[in-house]
Amino acid sequence: METKIKLPELLAPAGSMRALEAAVCAGADAVYFGAKNFNARASAENFSEEEITEAIKRLKLLGVKSNITMNTQLYEGELWAALRDAETVLNAGADAIITADLGLAALIKKYFPEAELHASTQCCGENTENAKILARLGFSRMVAAREITLASLRLLCESSPIETEIFVHGALCVSHSGACLMSSVIGGRSGNRGECAQPCRLPYKCKNCEYPLSLRDLSLAGHITDILPLGVASLKIEGRLKSPEYVAGVISVYRKLLDEGRNAEKEEMEYLASLFSRSGFTAGYFEKNISRAMLGVRTQADKNETKSAQALKLKPRKLKLDISAKLAAGEPLVLRGKAYRGGEAFEAEVAGEAVQAAENAPLTSARVCESLSKLGASIFEAGEIEADVRGSVIIPISALNAARRALCEKLTAALEAEKAEIHPIYSKDTFKKAVSKKKSAYFVYASSVTEKALEYFDEIFLPLDEYLACGLAGRENVHIAFPPVAFDEELGTVREKAKKCAEMGAKKALVCNLWQAEMAKEYGFSLCGDLRLNIWNEYSAAVYEKLGFESVIFSPEVPAKKAAHIGAGIARGAVVYGKIPVMTLEKCIIRDMNGSTLAREKCKICDMKKFSYLRDRTDTVFPIAREAGHRNVIFNSVPIYMLDRDMQGLFSHFVFTDEKKNEVDGVIEAAKKKSAPAGKFKRI
Repeated sequence: METKIKLPELLAPAGSMRALEAAVCAGADAVYFGAKNFNARASAENFSEEEITEAIKRLKLLGVKSNITMNTQLYEGELWAALRDAETVLNAGADAIITADLGLAALIKKYFPEAELHASTQCCGENTENAKILARLGFSRMVAAREITLASLRLLCESSPIETEIFVHGALCVSHSGACLMSSVIGGRSGNRGECAQPCRLPYKCKNCEYPLSLRDLSLAGHITDILPLGVASLKIEGRLKSPEYVAGVISVYRKLLDEGRNAEKEEMEYLASLFSRSGFTAGYFEKNISRAMLGVRTQADKNETKSAQALKLKPRKLKLDISAKLAAGEPLVLRGKAYRGGEAFEAEVAGEAVQAAENAPLTSARVCESLSKLGASIFEAGEIEADVRGSVIIPISALNAARRALCEKLTAALEAEKAEIHPIYSKDTFKKAVSKKKSAYFVYASSVTEKALEYFDEIFLPLDEYLACGLAGRENVHIAFPPVAFDEELGTVREKAKKCAEMGAKKALVCNLWQAEMAKEYGFSLCGDLRLNIWNEYSAAVYEKLGFESVIFSPEVPAKKAAHIGAGIARGAVVYGKIPVMTLEKCIIRDMNGSTLAREKCKICDMKKFSYLRDRTDTVFPIAREAGHRNVIFNSVPIYMLDRDMQGLFSHFVFTDEKKNEVDGVIEAAKKKSAPAGKFKRI
């Protein structure tokens, strides 16, 4: 006997009440939306406190789940306001909170231990090891990186201790989520706080492709049959900035595909494109077919097609209600109702006016059923309506209607049954402010490490491949840096390299993602937290302290004065010099810029350990380096420079990218003398 596959949840976006209603009517199983504050779509209409409470209650009534987005990084002073918002939505009946800030997650679990937490894609959910640590931190679901392949997704679903949610449709960021600082460093609009200005959609002075960072929208509508057997918990549609018409159209297509267990046909893909696309769609990451064909922009033809796309006419979503009526002379009218929500049935009974014997024109069963079927603006639609009319009887139609309304109200009350609210008394913790004077540095290439650097820095971190290939292995202060990204397919290779580095004498690891922590411990490395961990507040720093880190570097998006006040019982650091990584790309744009048509695995362009450069419209130049697995990292055009500032107990971390050896030594001398900056630079 064939086992029926359990369908994943269809999760819809809503940036407004109209979009939420459209999602519900189109067949969404769950809707994700946010309040005015602390969500990663700050420019969406979003919901006031009253609206979000009303929306949650309406969704709950209809059996649709509500996932509330609180997925931005938070400054210390914002945590308590965010926690109060979490209290509001949880007491209103929210099914889950989507969060990226591990400090906020820790506070929610402390005061609301039963709350369901989903780790936002901003948490860089790449692999099973990530999911295991998130499970320990109280999360029940991880939103996988958009860049995940089918093979890696299969491995993740097989081994993850928590649910997996994937994006199946909508805009694609060219940078891994949570690892993009470009909008922040260029224009002060942080993508990690929902304010992204989308510099990836702009043209660049690149002879072989004018828009090397702009990707087509994702659509996995043609891969539903690949996804269904995997056990993915939720299929997510991106689009909180999109119109209600877009939400309705996309959800209706995916609803049909899921219910029928099939892939989209040509006409359905064309309809989806008419709603919104950027030169069509891509499934390049999922298919492991990463090429220039993934690039796309929003053309005038795309815009014209969207204008001509016809909006769907959707019926309001209602719950099926079966009603049975009993009418006997001399007895009260009795109505029994059974409403269905999901797999659950709710029953109620009401008594109405007394039924009279009819001298003429008695009520027929058909007339009674007709009246009871008129459920109007209620949340119910007629299911099976039966009337047991005994003998020749009569009752005013108004009395039938009144009893029907009373039955609907009683069932609605049963469906709205509320649990007791929780209003904890919050108590702010006290954190130590460990002081450290150590000096650490990350070098993209080992060839840039000078003798002066070896003497000056307490810790020098090199990428795994650089450590293995250079002649610095075994030096007391030279250690490893894990790659920023690795999917389950790649973990074996990373493990092998890390183990070999440990055998060669490396003792510390620069950790830039959760999944690396246990692997580093396994091979005896001390854990040093990188700037990519997005530590913005004391509570997120405390998470890493509890995970066994000996030091952390605060996000360069946190101003130095604020960073100095972030407490932790372990060494606390800040970037004092360097061009910081602003994008981590799954897609190799170095190949695109050089016009290579070779298959990705055969391309040797970036094997030469040289930087490539991306030039924008203002002639600003961004260095690009190859990362493990043919990925690229784009670095800022100018270095952070804080060498002449007092860092108030924070240790100093340097990032060296394309500096020549004499420039590296010059930076070290400037640090010793606390020299004022020369040339262009950025303060934090």
